[in-house]
Amino acid sequence: MSDDLDAALEAQQWLLETSLPLVFEAYDDAMKRQVDEPVVVLLDCEDSIGGEIARSWLGEETVEDAILHQSDDVDPDNEATTVFAVAFSLEECRAEVPTVFPYLAPALEAAPEEGFYAISVTNGGASILIVPPDARE
Repeated sequence: MSDDLDAALEAQQWLLETSLPLVFEAYDDAMKRQVDEPVVVLLDCEDSIGGEIARSWLGEETVEDAILHQSDDVDPDNEATTVFAVAFSLEECRAEVPTVFPYLAPALEAAPEEGFYAISVTNGGASILIVPPDARE
């Protein structure tokens, strides 16, 4: 793998790991809405692709306000970013995600045996990661 791809994969995993409370909040909301096989989509709103997706879902003003508030609350030494999470059904993700990230289509063919999928969008791309049941704090 190239250094750029390694860095992107590492950033996508870092985003998920540092956003677990938000990921579980989106997952729990999906379960309450009775979403079949929820997949949490985690967007870095300050990333070019993640930000574009967030703006299309939430609107320009909402995302810009969230980024502004995030930057007010951040310790300058912290790598925090503005994150949005929402869950969709696996079936819906199979239909929609490959239109933006065609390389994720094979991973969406089956649900994980344990836990659930999270799609982490940052650093110019996306990864599908499995959130194990014991990841909840």
